[in-house]
Amino acid sequence: MTDLPELVVGVGGGAATFKAVAFASLARQAGFAVHTLLGRGGRAFVRPLSFTAVTGRTPITTTLAVDPDGTASHLRPARAAAFVVLPATGDLIAKLAHGHGDCPVSLGALSAPERRYFCPAMNDRMWKNPFVRENVGRLEQAGWQRIGPETGPLAEGYEAIGRMTEPQDVLRRIVQDLEAARVLPARKAD
Repeated sequence: MTDLPELVVGVGGGAATFKAVAFASLARQAGFAVHTLLGRGGRAFVRPLSFTAVTGRTPITTTLAVDPDGTASHLRPARAAAFVVLPATGDLIAKLAHGHGDCPVSLGALSAPERRYFCPAMNDRMWKNPFVRENVGRLEQAGWQRIGPETGPLAEGYEAIGRMTEPQDVLRRIVQDLEAARVLPARKAD
């Protein structure tokens, strides 16, 4: 058991998946015990070993995983200080918004703590789709905090809205929220 605050990272599958590895690394460096939920989509872009290397923990890649203490791994988010989904694709946002639990990320989200975040990343046309907008609204109404997306270069080679917020900015927001909620001690100003 660790005294470090736990942060569960649910990893979606898309061109921005590599940013999830950077985020997990930064979160560990910031003092979090980082646990990763990695579904099939995320594994198509990044190997589980990448997350093991930067977190020191093997990612959960199945809905049937069990922690060493015998607890179902998809319940780990319930014990965490925060849960963040990045990149949150249109498909993953729909699963979260409708309570589907058919992959490690969406199943883990069903036990997510009070502080839960999603970081959209997708093509601008997908972001503007009315079904995506409706699902984003459902998540926000359910208490999920949205971080992004940003306007910038997309994987398709042009600039538009849909770019995932940079990992350091996502972490900064989560740390600020946890400090404000007194889950983390406030940092001293330099």
